[in-house]
Amino acid sequence: LKKGGKKKKKATSNLITVNKLAFRNYEVLEKLEVGISLVGTEVKSIRDGKMNIRDGFIKPNPNGRSCTLMNIHIGKHASAGEFFQHEERRPRPLLLHKQEARRLLQKTDRQPGMTIVPLRAYWSEQNKVKFEIGLCRGKNVRDKRQDIMEREGKREASRMMKNFNVR
Repeated sequence: LKKGGKKKKKATSNLITVNKLAFRNYEVLEKLEVGISLVGTEVKSIRDGKMNIRDGFIKPNPNGRSCTLMNIHIGKHASAGEFFQHEERRPRPLLLHKQEARRLLQKTDRQPGMTIVPLRAYWSEQNKVKFEIGLCRGKNVRDKRQDIMEREGKREASRMMKNFNVR
């Protein structure tokens, strides 16, 4: 049994960052939760909020055994020395099963226009950084306009219902 001491405070939100650009530019077909291999200063920087997944993408290795997270920016940690710092945009290996990596490789190779994009980053229950990645197909301008029209239609309908219920 632990004697005395303070309990660790839980974070108010487990969410680290959301890739809103991915939801706008891509149609998400499948979602998958994966872990990521990080260095200590990277974890400290993520806790400080210095992470950007906007330009990121996932590259499956040609052998189909693993996947790599590319072009994610994690800023340098303020209080660590230069020797212990990490590279800000280094390729980071993802932690997923071999079958999942092979399936993602097959889907992106066989169908043109398919890509794998990080959608969200969050803290798991065990205080580990997890990513929600999505198998996506790119949207063209017509699809984006159609989404905007649907959103405006829903907004207008909710506005009408609100005005109707008030009176």
